[in-house]
Formats: sequence, C-alpha cells, structure tokens
Amino acid sequence: MAERRRMTPYVSCAPDRLYPPAGSIDAPEAVADLRAAGAAAAVLEELYPAWRYDWPMPETLHLHDVPAPPAMRLRFSRSGTGHAPAVLLVRLDQAVLLRNVLYIGELGRRRVIYESHRPEERALSGALEPEVAAEDFPTGTGPCLYVGNQGSFNYGHWLCEDLPRLSALDVLRARYPGERITLLLPRQDWHNNRMRERSVRLWLGDARDVVLRFIDPETAYGFPQLHWVTPIRHLGLAKSPDALARLDAVLRSRVGGLRSAALGPRLAALLHGRRRLRLFVDRNRLRQRELLNRAAILPLLRTRGFTIVDTERMEVADQVALFAAAEAVVGIKGAGLVNTVFSPPGTPVVHLAPETFQDPYYRDIAAARAQPYHVLYGTAAPGERRDHLRDFTIAPDDLAAVLDQLRLR
Repeated sequence: MAERRRMTPYVSCAPDRLYPPAGSIDAPEAVADLRAAGAAAAVLEELYPAWRYDWPMPETLHLHDVPAPPAMRLRFSRSGTGHAPAVLLVRLDQAVLLRNVLYIGELGRRRVIYESHRPEERALSGALEPEVAAEDFPTGTGPCLYVGNQGSFNYGHWLCEDLPRLSALDVLRARYPGERITLLLPRQDWHNNRMRERSVRLWLGDARDVVLRFIDPETAYGFPQLHWVTPIRHLGLAKSPDALARLDAVLRSRVGGLRSAALGPRLAALLHGRRRLRLFVDRNRLRQRELLNRAAILPLLRTRGFTIVDTERMEVADQVALFAAAEAVVGIKGAGLVNTVFSPPGTPVVHLAPETFQDPYYRDIAAARAQPYHVLYGTAAPGERRDHLRDFTIAPDDLAAVLDQLRLR
C-alpha cells in the first residue's frame, strides 16, 4: 500500500493535550500527523478546561410561514455533539506572525502552527508563506502576548473568541512579576480597533502593566518568544462555556451593575427604576441584511414592551450593562447579538434572519449560556448580494406567535 501523503507541514502547539487518541473533534488523519510531528510550544497554563458540547436544536426553527424543512434542521444538528480540548496558554520560540497565521522555526525550515490555520479559517488567511522574510518586532523586555484570529475583524468574533484569552494576563503577571506585558492585536478598520481597545481597557480595569499595540497583519514579524492562547471556538461554531462565563464575569464586574458611572446618560435613564428589560437589537441599515418590513415589526415589539437599541452606537460598558439587564432579547442576526453572552441564563433569545443565512453560530452561544434559543427565518429579497447579507422580511404573525409562546405579551 502506498504511504499516505502527509499534510502541509503543520505542527501543533501541544498535540497530546489538544488531540487525545480518543474523542478528538478533528479529522483522524490530521490528528495522526500532528501527534507524529510532536509539540511546537511550551504549555504554561490551562486557561479553560476541556469540555463536551451537546447543543440542543432551537426551541423554534421556522421558515417564514412554515416549519423548517429537513435540510435546515440538518444544518443545525450537524454540530450537535462532540468533545472540545482545553484552552492553553503557550510560549512559541522563534515565532513568525503574518495575516494572523503563526509559523515557527528558522527560515528554510518553518512550519505552520495548525491551531492558527484550521480548515474552517483558511479561506480568510490567504496563501501560506512559511519562507517569507520577517522583520524583528521591538517588544521590549517583558513578555509579549498576541491575541487574534481570522475572524478578529468582526466585533462578535472578537468578543467571544479573542477577549476571553486575556485570562492569560494573570498567568503572565505571576511569571514575570513587575514587568510590562505587550499585548498585540491585528489592526483592522477604525471602528473595529476602537471597540476592541475599549473592551480590552474594560477588561483591564485599573491595571497599568499592559501596553496595547496594533500591528499590521500584512507585515511578517519575528519574535524570539511569543505567547499565544489556543482556540476557544471549534468546528467554526462551538465555544467554550467556561471562556464565555469568564468573559461575562470579568466585564460585568468592571461595569459594576446598572448604576455604574460608566453608563451613558441615555442608558442610565433607560434603566432607571427598572430591574429587567425587553430588548430588540436593531441593525445599522448601512450594514446590509436589513429588515425590510421594520414598519410592521417595530410597532408589534413596542406594544410588547420592547426597547429598540442599536449596539453599534453604544460604548462597550453600556452594551454589557444593557444585556445583563435583559428579560428577553429579539434581534436581527449580527455582531450586536453576541452581547447575549452577558444576559442571564434562562433569558430567551429570538433571532431574525433571511432564509439564506442559516448559521448556527448564535445558537451555540445560547446553548453555552443556558439560554432558550428561537430563530425565525424570513423571505430573502432577490438580488446579487451574498446570502448572509440579503435583506429580508419577517411575517408579523410568526413573530407574534413566538412572543406569545414565550409569554411576552
């Protein structure tokens, strides 16, 4: 029998910890190659434990005026059960970073860190360049931590998949007492950079021992030593419940409850004297995926006691406080709805989307946070937009029926 062809020269940070012989979520042939190649990094700490996911189907899965067809139900059931590895803080020696992909080793013998270039992420990274010349990055004398992934350009992916990695700062402080830590983030557009910086500052609180720097993802940088945290998300969907719980705990503690001085005056007035809120998360109409019959849907929601919000116009601290006070959340699928990670367990979540955007990503957040999940798919408008950006309409009677089912009258 011909020898099986080996995959691209990938190497794992810690194959024995991330890909056990039994129960790994990755393809068996990939796991075999990674284990044979050996470990590429020193494991410093386990930040979040290994976990098993068994995500339920949405409590409501509806396609305009009829129940979901079998193909749609199958789309939601494919990631239903599995084992996910622990999240590890690792140290890479002789590391190179380019387009959010990590390489290790000397020029001419570099290998790709598999966890930074998994199958579901490869279309976003561009071609691999293991032999590109790298310029030395001036990190100073303290440790350097890189936090980023192929989805970091999106605030929702940043919030769930990157920000919880800042737990690594506690480990680095203990290992390098008194030293400044350089935190590296990939530079994106102005709005995204601003939101990520403010969420980092919120996580840090009063700490002044971290220097935040944005770096050009199109430039190859070399590091004698670079610290990194292995992925929180797996198979493109499932997210560590422990990581999301840590994110919720840290940011809510920083906000300090509904009377925090960090809250803007409009939100403070909105929350005044109210213990719980019903939220409708609108979507900036410049972002596409517009709800075309808003004129029919918004009055229905207002009569049920819902407050209309646009998170893109809000500070990070306000978003945390607002969703922490939610009794129920309805909204158009988008990054703003990832804020339901701050809503209490048991908070019902209802997502609205075009029938062409059947993405279980948000269902997995609700499952990890123990929130009942409902999704209504409306009729997508014709046109040449990509499927997930199509405008759409939702039948008011369908939405009213779900709200009745949730006793949100």
